[in-house]
Amino acid sequence: MSLIRLKNAKSWRPQGFRPLYVSTFGFVAAFGLRYALAPFVEESLSMLFFAVNCIVMSYLFGYLYSLGLLAISIPTAMFFFRKPYYTMDGLDDKDIFLILVYTVIVATASIIIEWLQRERYAAVLQQRVSETRYRLLIESDQARRAEYARQFESPASDGA
Repeated sequence: MSLIRLKNAKSWRPQGFRPLYVSTFGFVAAFGLRYALAPFVEESLSMLFFAVNCIVMSYLFGYLYSLGLLAISIPTAMFFFRKPYYTMDGLDDKDIFLILVYTVIVATASIIIEWLQRERYAAVLQQRVSETRYRLLIESDQARRAEYARQFESPASDGA
């Protein structure tokens, strides 16, 4: 059995403005949660909620939204949740390391999720194609049997 090569497997993600609205809501929720916990966790885990939001959005809407959110989340986390707070004086080695770690984690998770979502979508499409082919085969077989039965009925009724 040959495998069907699908070129539209990347169309699994929803279209329209809904992904933008949900991504914006997720970003605001991640920011609000991190801001509410800021007195307790201080400078540590400054990008954790943003990274979780990026990974969830990658699962729901694809890697482009996830990487876009990451590009917005990094400066937001650096400005609001890293010392000195509310300033962009520059990045030290710890900040660069933090940016690299979260970027690698989010990008890797997003790419893996995107690949899995495409494979899942391709499997669903292949199942639909297989079901359609099976129905056509059954209909064809029924039509062939009906035609075969008519061939044997016709001479018998003509001869009587």
